[in-house]
Amino acid sequence: MATTSPKFLFTEGTNHYRAYKIAGFALLTLLILIVAFAYNDTGSITLFDNSYKLSITRVTKAISFMVAILGLQVVAGFTGQLSLGQGFFFGTGAYISAWLVADQNWAWFTSLLVVVPVCFVFGLVFGIPALRIKGLYLALVTLGLAAVFPSLIKLDFLLPYTGGAAGKQVDSDFIPPSWLPLDGIVDALHKLPLIGQYFGDGGGMSSKEEQRVWTFFLMVTLACICFKLVSNLIKSRPGRAIRAVRDNETSAAVNGMSLSFHKTMSFGVASALGGVGGMIYVAELGIASEGDFTQLISILFIVGMVVGGVGTLSGAVIGGLVIAFIPDWASSTQNLPGVPDRWLQGPTGGLILGVGLIIITFVLPGGVISGVRKIRDRFVRVLPQTPALGLARAGVALHADGGDDLSSATGGDVSNGPTNADEA
Repeated sequence: MATTSPKFLFTEGTNHYRAYKIAGFALLTLLILIVAFAYNDTGSITLFDNSYKLSITRVTKAISFMVAILGLQVVAGFTGQLSLGQGFFFGTGAYISAWLVADQNWAWFTSLLVVVPVCFVFGLVFGIPALRIKGLYLALVTLGLAAVFPSLIKLDFLLPYTGGAAGKQVDSDFIPPSWLPLDGIVDALHKLPLIGQYFGDGGGMSSKEEQRVWTFFLMVTLACICFKLVSNLIKSRPGRAIRAVRDNETSAAVNGMSLSFHKTMSFGVASALGGVGGMIYVAELGIASEGDFTQLISILFIVGMVVGGVGTLSGAVIGGLVIAFIPDWASSTQNLPGVPDRWLQGPTGGLILGVGLIIITFVLPGGVISGVRKIRDRFVRVLPQTPALGLARAGVALHADGGDDLSSATGGDVSNGPTNADEA
């Protein structure tokens, strides 16, 4: 069957490829700014006469889920260990942060100095069963871990720290710095033609709205740092090792990789990320309640990972948005084309969500990211850096350092290297 070539071809390392990446980051930054300033208060999107709520608070909540699912990608997507206990570490990070901020007067980001190592150690300890069991048995053990968490935080000796069934309330807010011109930005956006009406009435923002926007920016920055660290980990030698463990444990062991070390460390990294997600969650909501950290949240993390795409970093972003918005939007659906209204009366949110998940599983078995990549490949394809390009770059470096001539180092002939400056 004939295949159509994409319209745009980029080679890694070229100026065109860098421009392509910069354009992508610019669009992402623009989207973040639109969400921050257009939905700093509760807004809505109307579709098929259904009103779907959208606010910056819910997006920040989705960011906490993204970071938790990112940790799940490390242990399940890249290492191949099916864990259903991410909600335990998500809740642990939330309660530790809430206690430190509310009772010890710590700053939110300073609390990560305790949250990250504590959750990491817990992950190492609870990752030990992964050395003996795997598959459904490991999933069952970790699900039990998530199931007992709501009961643990209501134990008598923990009540001063967790607040028990009443939850742990936190009043600390993120106050934007005085030098940040949030009012000026939103006023400038309001003056834009056609789309200015979506950025308020031009009267600036209230102090509460400024706090929401500033919190959103901080949490986006923290999430980007987490994604960048995991990206570097996956591309590093330990990252290649854990993927080898996932693909074939026997081959990995034969090649000298320690299965116990990489499995346990992946649980530790995933747990630490789950704790960071919990901190973001409680910082946005202002309360850590035991009802938010049941085994259901662990299952939703798995759903988000599968829907987004197992073993993909961008899949964690899609998964976080899905579990933050889709259940609520499904419950708000009252009209669908071709569906009788009486079928949508009552608690149909779970039904719509379940049907949607089944359809996605059949249509996009690799997740949403897999479908997006297939569509993107029809228009854009990125080619790896060719050896000749690599040799040309090495030659430039050698000449810059005053080293030997590249032709002598490579046998004398490098005439096949690229001559176009954009290609190099």
